[in-house]
This record gives sequence, C-alpha cells and structure tokens, in this order.
Amino acid sequence: MKKVILATGIAFALLSFTGIKGGKKATEITGSSVIPKEKRELLKKIVGRWITQTNIYARNGKPASKVIGSDIWQWSPDGNFTLHMAYGIHDTTGFGAMEITGYNPKTGDFDSYNFNPDGSFEMFTLTINGNTWIWNGKEVKTTGVMAEDGKTLTVKHEITENGKPYEEFMETVLRKGSDY
Repeated sequence: MKKVILATGIAFALLSFTGIKGGKKATEITGSSVIPKEKRELLKKIVGRWITQTNIYARNGKPASKVIGSDIWQWSPDGNFTLHMAYGIHDTTGFGAMEITGYNPKTGDFDSYNFNPDGSFEMFTLTINGNTWIWNGKEVKTTGVMAEDGKTLTVKHEITENGKPYEEFMETVLRKGSDY
C-alpha cells in the first residue's frame, strides 16, 4: 500500500511539474519567478538534456561498475523550480530517479529533494558558485564542475557512513545534448 501511495504521489508531482496544466508546454514559464535573476542564470545552465556516464568505485566488497544514463532538467511551469528526471542502466538493470530543486531565500542557495529508485528520498543544499556546483546531503556530498561552454559537467560523489571521513564512491561525466 505504501508503494502505491508513493507512486501516486510521484505521478501527481510529475504531472504538476511537467506542465500538464491548461495545455501549456512544460518549458513555458507561466508565472513570476521568486528566484533572483543572478541565481536563475546559474541554475539555467543545467536545464537541458544530458547523456551521462558514471563509474562506481569498488567498495565494501562490491566490484566496480558502470552506469549509462540520460538526464533531463526542465523548469516547472511557474519557473520557480527545476525538475530533474534521471534514467539509467546499471549492469543490466534499468532505473529512474527524480530531483526537484527550488530557491531558498533564507540561505541564498537552493534546496534539492531527491527521490531514489528504492522509494527513499533525501534533501540536499545546492550551492552554485560560478562553474562549481556542490550538493550537500546528510551522507552524500557531490561536487560538479561545469565546463565554460556549459556542455560538460564533471561530478565527483563522496559518501560518509557512521561519522567516518568522506570517501569518493563514484564519478560522473554529463554531456549536454540540447537545451530544453
């Protein structure tokens, strides 16, 4: 029953955030933005369609592995959030995940809510400083560097468990295919 409720909630969020409202296109901004212009310009760099290649390092007795994927970031209909849909194949298993990011006027950064394939979710703070993107979560820290031309994002993922120091556990290269 919990999975049905979760799936229904995710489906509703997808319909709401992908523009199934009054026939407007998903990328069309229909309201006024609460994101300051300079912050919007930073976040705008990631909006588009990306192909991703991830190397997962061997750790905790598990072998190294690879993920190939496709990521799409788009604006919500009101222009105040981005919706990130990620699809991938890890070994022979397909998966999907979702992220919703919005501006936090109290911190001047972005709050990022990540919904994982196992049904769990977590919140991150996203700080964008020039071409450096840092997602900080409770146990995961992700640092990305956007190329000057905005077409490549190279990302290092670190994890901590039980208060131990962070260790790298995977790296990803995203290549932008098109703006959205």
